[in-house]
Amino acid sequence: MANKEITIKDVAKQAGVSVATVSRVLNGRDRVSDDTRKKILKIIEDMNFVPNTMAASMVNKKTRMLSVVVPEIQNPFYTAVISGTVEVAKKAGFVTLVVSTNNEEAEEEEFFESFLGKNVDGIVLIGTHRRPEFYRSIRKPTILVDRYINNCGHDGVMIDNFRGAYEATRHFLDYGHERIAIIDGDHYFNDGKDRYWGYHQAMHESGLSPEARYHKQGTWTEEDGYRFTRELLQSEEPPTAIFAANNVICTGAIKAIRDLNLRMGEDISLVGFDDNELAQFVQPRVTVVSRPTKEMGVQAAEMLIQKITEEPKEQAKLKKTILDVELLIFGSVKKLN
Repeated sequence: MANKEITIKDVAKQAGVSVATVSRVLNGRDRVSDDTRKKILKIIEDMNFVPNTMAASMVNKKTRMLSVVVPEIQNPFYTAVISGTVEVAKKAGFVTLVVSTNNEEAEEEEFFESFLGKNVDGIVLIGTHRRPEFYRSIRKPTILVDRYINNCGHDGVMIDNFRGAYEATRHFLDYGHERIAIIDGDHYFNDGKDRYWGYHQAMHESGLSPEARYHKQGTWTEEDGYRFTRELLQSEEPPTAIFAANNVICTGAIKAIRDLNLRMGEDISLVGFDDNELAQFVQPRVTVVSRPTKEMGVQAAEMLIQKITEEPKEQAKLKKTILDVELLIFGSVKKLN
């Protein structure tokens, strides 16, 4: 044995047991008698065997590895979801692999076709795909976070996007604003659709019809937040209030207001969706719809680990967890009435 690498098969042969039994001992699983366990551990010590985690995983079909797949890692929202996932996974004895798809469907597909994608035990996923068939093709236990598509075949953890946008718009209306603009991105997923319809519903209830000129729809990026804010504020009849429908759009809006030498909370009112650092440190501080971002990762990881460790239930009903949001009011909205 001295001239070759010791394998799990060598240990099993020496102990007179199956490879699966050795694997159960290595992974601390039950269903192995004390005598057999002690015998195997003694042989492992005598043979100076160093377990190969991936080799063991091929036997028991478990790697104790999760993956959290996000569109990109620069956005503080995604890093908070990652943080919550990693925290729970570590406590449960799982290693977490973080994957960025760069908001590209092809890169997302590439991960699921890769060796790692096929060998993680489960996935926390903020997806980029717009087709439910793609999600249904994922055979690993998967929890979708934030973005959800009906008929996707997986459980999800989301927030109440509709109520958050409704409350933000309602706040403007309560302060006497009528020319209220919204800057958002695509409506492929539940988050974009629900935020727009929350805004729309609040306007409709107040007897106002949302005007097309005050709806700027592009990408969910700081660049579009900046560009559209400048367009709105330099238009012939600018809005008195802007609802920035995500954190980075809000960052772009703040920078545009600054570059136009306008005073937030005086010349223009602003509400953002989701906390961001710039919104916290400008004066006046920006009113935001706050969501339990890290908690989304925590709950997704807990649901995922439960799915991995429990016996699968036939035709179990899909579970969609909806977390609440809170409007944090600061000084960025001017009272007109």
